[in-house]
Amino acid sequence: MSKLIPITILTGFLGSGKTTLLNNILRQFPDKKIAIVENEFWSEGIDADIIETSREEIVEINNGCICCTVRKDFIDAIERLLSSGRHIDWIIIEASGMSEPLPIAQSFLMQDMGGRVRLDSIICVVDAVNFTEKLMQDVWTVVEQLEFADMIILNKVDLAPKEFLPTVHSVIRKVNHHGAIIEASHAEVDGRYLFDTARFELTNDIEKEIIEHESQGHVHDSSITSFLYTTEYVFDTQKLALFLGGLDQDIFRVKGFIFLEGYTERFLLQKAGARLVTEVDKSGFVDPQRKTKIVFIGKNLDQALLWKRADECTNRPASVLFNFQ
Repeated sequence: MSKLIPITILTGFLGSGKTTLLNNILRQFPDKKIAIVENEFWSEGIDADIIETSREEIVEINNGCICCTVRKDFIDAIERLLSSGRHIDWIIIEASGMSEPLPIAQSFLMQDMGGRVRLDSIICVVDAVNFTEKLMQDVWTVVEQLEFADMIILNKVDLAPKEFLPTVHSVIRKVNHHGAIIEASHAEVDGRYLFDTARFELTNDIEKEIIEHESQGHVHDSSITSFLYTTEYVFDTQKLALFLGGLDQDIFRVKGFIFLEGYTERFLLQKAGARLVTEVDKSGFVDPQRKTKIVFIGKNLDQALLWKRADECTNRPASVLFNFQ
């Protein structure tokens, strides 16, 4: 009898470091055939471009979280992977920062897909720097992501005040009594704690939650939306930094690829909380159109205003500024 393929669910709020952890995993297991299911809350994929290797099978599911609106697409994607005839050692699902892991896990607990897979682990990545802010933004989702994880990676501890970390540990323990907590910087975790661990256990509490979820359904805060800004003009570095640094807390996440005046390279832009990082894109992708794509995620987004303010940071001629599409 062939060995069941382990499935790992990576969960965690927007900007916690899930894609960084995924890239670290891929570097540690160069000989493993890893299939990645990449789920994004917005309609055009960004995260799949950030994954640094093309060796893996990558399936994108966009414009909705796996736990609700695109669940059928998600199940179909796994079925396609399993029916492809390719050898697969490990399936990793990187869920949207808006997803709750339990409904995703339920897909494998309620059906074993022909006895080919098993749920190996649910790993929750937590942003140690912006933990309090994330709780305030969407406490229900954060709690759901933490509650049933069998491992919690407390990421960015190098950037968080040391005196604050015990408080974060305490809050996590109040929500999750059993999962191991590992502190990390840049989401660097020993792969031995991540692959083929058989950590996940179906407890009575989890079974009860699954039943309740099926009966009650799942609804996201309708005020949380996303939109994609695009332009073929380049940004002034200082103007862009001032614009992004001045965004209010209702904008949870900014992520995308940009082009800057004076540079030929494409840059990866990421903002979570107050932390803004811009670095040269290492994916090797060449965009002959040099087209910027930035995703904004937040509450009650004023898309026209954000588009206007972003346009003001580019070298777009004044006669064609503020072309909100």
